[in-house]
Amino acid sequence: MKIIGYLIIAFAAISCINPGENKYYVKSSAQVEIKQTDIPQTVTVNQVANIRARSEQTNGCWSNLNFVLTKTGDLEYLLEAFGVYESYGTCPDVMVYGDTTIAFTPTQTGKYIFHISKSATETLADTMTVIGNN
Repeated sequence: MKIIGYLIIAFAAISCINPGENKYYVKSSAQVEIKQTDIPQTVTVNQVANIRARSEQTNGCWSNLNFVLTKTGDLEYLLEAFGVYESYGTCPDVMVYGDTTIAFTPTQTGKYIFHISKSATETLADTMTVIGNN
């Protein structure tokens, strides 16, 4: 009876093997470079300011490029881009683009600082001055 159980397990394991499957499959999420940003220099408090960002990757293994704006202090924010990398060993030679427009509404006056992750080792700071209603 144990032999039949082992045979069923072995059969199930063998049936899951796909001989044509590439053994170099990789899938991961990673931070990607932000190539371009457009942050308004001066806006009015409680008014929507559109923050635009663009990311691009040099091969078709990248997908789902997306952006995250995180508040890190009273008037400080971090803008990062992420993507999914999925490869079976080779990647098509095409550009993959991601862009966004973030509707940002500042709630207090002052100088806002946006830290933009250009790459894993480079961060750029940009500012937005928020003025009161007159």
